[in-house]
Amino acid sequence: MPTVPETDDLAATNGAGPRSDLVRARAIRRRFIVGGLVVFGLLWALAITYSVTAGGRSPERLDDAEARAVATACRDAQRALEALPQVGIHATPAETAQRVAAENVVLTGMLDRIGTVHPAGRDPAAGLSGWLNDWRQLVAAREHYVNDLHTSGADARFVEPATRGVEPIAGKMNDWILEQGTRTDGCNTGVLQAEVIEGPRIYGPESKT
Repeated sequence: MPTVPETDDLAATNGAGPRSDLVRARAIRRRFIVGGLVVFGLLWALAITYSVTAGGRSPERLDDAEARAVATACRDAQRALEALPQVGIHATPAETAQRVAAENVVLTGMLDRIGTVHPAGRDPAAGLSGWLNDWRQLVAAREHYVNDLHTSGADARFVEPATRGVEPIAGKMNDWILEQGTRTDGCNTGVLQAEVIEGPRIYGPESKT
């Protein structure tokens, strides 16, 4: 009666190693693949963390003292805004106008303070100047809204300035914030509720846009 060859014997006759060697080789290969993916993921996470926390290599990056001065002005503005009496969801046009006008005073004061910061580098100076100009456009739009509330009442409309006539200007403004790392996060338009012109305000990181 012919004998049935063992599995390892069949593998040997086909030019392959024993089954245990194949399993071991596959396990090693899987470990290499998984290890490579883990290393790639760690490197990618480090790159993202560096770009966010260190501001990458943005030519518009302020030095630490300049960024600290800007951040302090924004933080003080947030506190002043939080101290204003809240406005309800069903506020009248007159109440809304009063609230927005008071906020505009705070925001204008913030911009005046930041305007005293003069970066030494040409690119940081140009970046800060452009950012301040965008802020002033937004505040001007808010002031126009206040005037419209007084003349048109409930028919008043807030028109936010746009970049290239399409994207709300706040997006461009907050891009500059990202280029500064986490140092000026308190200047985000969402944190300061700069685009909110009706209803209660919620200040701080949780309101960040």
